[in-house]
Amino acid sequence: MNQVLLAANISTAFRNFLEEKHFEIVVPDANGNGPWSKHDIMGIITSNKLILDADALQKFPNLKWIARLGSGMESIDTAYCDAHQIKYYSSPAGIANSVAEHAMGMLLSLLHNIHSSNNEIQNGQWIREPNRGMELENFTVGIIGYGHTGACFAQKLCAFTESILVYDKYKSQFGNDSIQECDLETLQKHADIISFHVPLNAETKHYYNEDFSLKMNKNHILINTSRGAVADTVAILEGLQSGKIIGACLDVLEEEKSIHQLFQNENHIIKQLLKQHVILTPHIAGYSHNAIEKMSEELMQQLIS
Repeated sequence: MNQVLLAANISTAFRNFLEEKHFEIVVPDANGNGPWSKHDIMGIITSNKLILDADALQKFPNLKWIARLGSGMESIDTAYCDAHQIKYYSSPAGIANSVAEHAMGMLLSLLHNIHSSNNEIQNGQWIREPNRGMELENFTVGIIGYGHTGACFAQKLCAFTESILVYDKYKSQFGNDSIQECDLETLQKHADIISFHVPLNAETKHYYNEDFSLKMNKNHILINTSRGAVADTVAILEGLQSGKIIGACLDVLEEEKSIHQLFQNENHIIKQLLKQHVILTPHIAGYSHNAIEKMSEELMQQLIS
């Protein structure tokens, strides 16, 4: 029997597509197990809930493909897949708009004190003068990574500022009248705001660290909607405390896998981070209802082809 292990939300159209291809959909329990034979699993649909390393993958001897809702393949051993003729697909275009809108929303909220003043009103405080905002059109925004999300974020920024710098180590010739392609040193020299849109790998882990911060010519705002480990939490906190970072918009954290326990520890770095000029969201930038439809469609097209 051909089965698909479904470990992520997908659209109704995607479910219908699988059923039309005569796949039986099976759903794992909280531990990734279930009442089925792993020999029958032909495909796996996942987000980042399953860690599909070599040990996990070898338990599925007839696995033919893995479909990843979202971007980033760090939870999948792609080298094992290549060695065992297992195809793998991701859907970065499907979340690009959602991530870009989320990053834009956090940035505007930070600049205009929307989140903090709302919290003050919830506590019965009507405070105006300290909540004067800063307009985005006066800032130079630096984007690192010009893939689907980085490009989408840059396009949205064009409505707010004419000063957008982009650095991508692996891409070139993408600049235009509104978006200036540059090297990393130029970005660090001129950017007031820096936003990361890169995958997590050995090259990008702690991309933003103390050394990177020191190379920033200006006190700056940090945005990270990629992966938590791209930005060193210690470097972020120290930058905020010193004033080198004047604000941060973080949808991801290094510590998010154990975040519930850490919230109970008053002395943990996350608790210290919350006392700074920071907006934190629980890794939901790509979690729009629309993104599920878009990612499902993107994966269907890849499986069809």
